[in-house]
Amino acid sequence: MAHIRWQAKSAKAFKLPSSWQQVQKGEQYCSTLGDYFAKFSPLITGKQLVRLGGLSAELECKMSLPYHFVLTPDSNSQLTALSSQNGYSLIQGDLAELPFENQSVDVCIAANTLNFMQDPHQLLREIQRILTDDGYLFLSIFNPVGGLLFKQKINYAQRPALPFRHFLPCRIIDWLHLLNFEIHQQQSLGNIYAIIAKKQTYPLSLQPQKRRFDPRELFQGETVGAFREVDENKM
Repeated sequence: MAHIRWQAKSAKAFKLPSSWQQVQKGEQYCSTLGDYFAKFSPLITGKQLVRLGGLSAELECKMSLPYHFVLTPDSNSQLTALSSQNGYSLIQGDLAELPFENQSVDVCIAANTLNFMQDPHQLLREIQRILTDDGYLFLSIFNPVGGLLFKQKINYAQRPALPFRHFLPCRIIDWLHLLNFEIHQQQSLGNIYAIIAKKQTYPLSLQPQKRRFDPRELFQGETVGAFREVDENKM
């Protein structure tokens, strides 16, 4: 049986999809994730919301903040039209160095962005930097023990296959705790795993209590064979 490597920083770069249409069953994922995130919109206050990448831009989760931005490494006519239609400001820039001031953003949406990042730690650090105290992060990743187990590329129709990365939700949650985020909610949505996290103004304690991760949350009734984690890069 092949080993799955859960490394943090990759030696190679990845290309972020500009639309859920580039992902098999992407429209279904987009709808499911948008509906789930929308449940938490009453929590949101402030002025600025940033959506990272085209997948985040396409989510239908209305949040009543006056300023919405879409940051993408590569722009196209479809994303430009979508942003114009929804009143978003489209910015082309590097996701490893977010072009926003410290503590200037109230909400950040990163829909499966980590799956296509060469250095996911860096992106999370940047999100932590730009979020205001008590700001929210709406994050999702592909569920590594769902239907995409052992797949290394996303294929859809005649489009070129897109390499992507697997991360266990428990690893992402550990990273978020180290960056002083409180996990407000987490949920398996089939092949997508969603996390709602809140940036803490002050650490709750010198040794914060963490919610014990239950691996059964990943499966949702699916039968998955045994696999081993090769942990080569602990923080």
